[in-house]
Amino acid sequence: LAEVVFKPSSKVTAARLKTVIRNALDRYVEEERVPASLLHAEAKRRHGSSYQTPGYYLKLYRHRGGFTQARLARKGGMLQHHISEMEHNRRPIGKTLARKVARILNCDYRRLL
Repeated sequence: LAEVVFKPSSKVTAARLKTVIRNALDRYVEEERVPASLLHAEAKRRHGSSYQTPGYYLKLYRHRGGFTQARLARKGGMLQHHISEMEHNRRPIGKTLARKVARILNCDYRRLL
């Protein structure tokens, strides 16, 4: 880790701040690690055949960006039900639309194809 310089306020001492940070790092180091294969298996079980499809990624990136379907549709000049159909893999996204949506959601458009 890089060296950190502490400049605490008058209410918090440097020693107290260092203790809080040290304890947080200790808890992080003690966390149990879960293999990615288990996470993927659980996600596949939950999402079924839609796991890792373009619609799955569209919904994932939309949630990550804090967008509702309606807001994404307005921002992208689309209809909300088209977003829903794309997320449920009933409507293809297409390269042009994938690039447009990817710019809005700040993601890689190829995941949406």
